[in-house]
Amino acid sequence: MKENKITGGIILFNDIHNKKDTASSRIRGDWLIKYWDGLESYVYGKRYSFLIFQKAYITEYIKCYDGIKILDLCDPDWRNLDPIVEIIQEVDAVTVSSEQLQKTVQTFTDKPVVFIPDRQDLEYFKERKIHKGKAKEVCWYGYSHNAHVLKAIKPYLVKYDLGISIISDEPIILSDDQYKLKELFTKWKLETVNSEIIKSDIVIIPGSKNPNSRFKSDNRTTNAWALGMPVATSIEELERFLDPLERQKETDEKLKLVKEKFDVRQSVEEYKQLIERIQNDKTN
Repeated sequence: MKENKITGGIILFNDIHNKKDTASSRIRGDWLIKYWDGLESYVYGKRYSFLIFQKAYITEYIKCYDGIKILDLCDPDWRNLDPIVEIIQEVDAVTVSSEQLQKTVQTFTDKPVVFIPDRQDLEYFKERKIHKGKAKEVCWYGYSHNAHVLKAIKPYLVKYDLGISIISDEPIILSDDQYKLKELFTKWKLETVNSEIIKSDIVIIPGSKNPNSRFKSDNRTTNAWALGMPVATSIEELERFLDPLERQKETDEKLKLVKEKFDVRQSVEEYKQLIERIQNDKTN
């Protein structure tokens, strides 16, 4: 049953830091608002029965707000921001975007720590890849400071005669004296990123030695799956996906999984259940 009035607000990382778009605020904020009649982007001075602080570490306001309050963590920010642990003690619950974040946060609080995965707005994925012929190009997308993970795959791009499409915030050049690659850089834009991704045949998400990588969600993977793109995280998978039949088989399976497990409307229901649980705890 739909709610007939706004009862809750969400304070977004984007708004706090005056950013146009970040994945976390889009996935864990804007897309929740779209499918939740009782939630809106926070309006200053308005009274709400609950607030979600999406990577919004406003210590004094969190302390004084007397409604239900939930802190949404999608990064190990306690490493760089001292108030995080203090803030967690002031909220009723913490939501996190990965199981590793959940396990870690649970070690320093007895508050409920709920894993709500990054999920996708399936209406955002208007296009689907149809796989034909041997793979000719792979695609990597992400922030440029994470592009170091691509170094290890350069010899395999040469071996299998694969070009690489890089979609990022800043230009990245992989070719060097040893490896001359067929590479294309495209500036990341929300309006065009999906159509750029499906121009390639395989999305690659190599493993990272960065200790923070274990805390990351799999939103890039599910984004690719929603487009009908296979995701190679190893050389073995890259080799398998050279075959169009293997690519199509993989994407048919994973697209079904996305629809069943990674629809953002499921996240809305999980938040509602958490808020109901908190309400019950407060009244009992």
